[in-house]
Amino acid sequence: MSFYNKSFKFAATLLFSSSLLTTAVIAAEPAVTSTPSAPAAQNQSSPSKIDENTVLATVNDKNITYHDVQNMRKMLPDQYKSLPAPVLTTIILQQLIVQNAVLQVAEKQNLQNSPEVKQQIEFMQKDILFSTFQKSELEKNLKQNPIDDKAIQTFYDQHFANAAPVKEAHICHILVKTQPEAVKIINQLHAGKNFANLAKQYSTDKESGSENGGDLGWVKQNDPLAPEFINAAFALKANTITTAPVKTQFGWHVIKVLGYRNAPVPPLDKVKDEIRKNLYQQRMKTIIENVIKQSKITKNDEAIHSLTQMPATQKK
Repeated sequence: MSFYNKSFKFAATLLFSSSLLTTAVIAAEPAVTSTPSAPAAQNQSSPSKIDENTVLATVNDKNITYHDVQNMRKMLPDQYKSLPAPVLTTIILQQLIVQNAVLQVAEKQNLQNSPEVKQQIEFMQKDILFSTFQKSELEKNLKQNPIDDKAIQTFYDQHFANAAPVKEAHICHILVKTQPEAVKIINQLHAGKNFANLAKQYSTDKESGSENGGDLGWVKQNDPLAPEFINAAFALKANTITTAPVKTQFGWHVIKVLGYRNAPVPPLDKVKDEIRKNLYQQRMKTIIENVIKQSKITKNDEAIHSLTQMPATQKK
């Protein structure tokens, strides 16, 4: 993945991801006894009416209903909800069967009363309450003052159309693991070697190196890249190369700047979703700040200072 495009995409919670793996394994085993199939002639009749109390499976004496399946469906990440309904229902039901079987054994072992479980339940309860409060307050706020096209246009005018121009540079780089490697490349460039060819040969950033000859495209001065990289790049004149390697958390960079310009103003339709999200975040931030203002908060500065000075191994 490109140095410039590195980001974390969380597709689902770890819990549900591992649950799907568990389901896939168990589903391959004939461990669950199904209700015997009806004769072929009966199978052609209309299916029974399903309501929320319909029992879909039983684990020992515990029934799993359609209501249980629907509740779990609501808590899934959106990408799982896009699965075909029969597939998703089968996956959820199998997971509930596994969950109930395991929980029954865990409860017989009295694990629900262990300090660790109680501590985690308390933490999750607080987290759920916090999230519920945020959602409730935001909904009330939006009823009184919706985020409409006018609000989006106002934000766009202030932060895009009429904002001060942002400088950006057309940057190429070669990323290697060690300083001596980077120095060697700089020497080769001074000797007339082609930057793109060296990037394809040596750069560990394969996306920009192998595919684009080290070209990162236009990079804004306020882009969230390593500050050492940004500072070194924007200190260069156009069509020049760093005289010394630049170290970041990713390794050692040889940087070339091809030119500078002011970033073009994006059209409203390209940033509308981004603006809407930003406005939601601003509303939520204001709500939390108001709660903090209404709270009486004191800090033990001496203890906090001592804690921050304590070696990490002693912080328990």
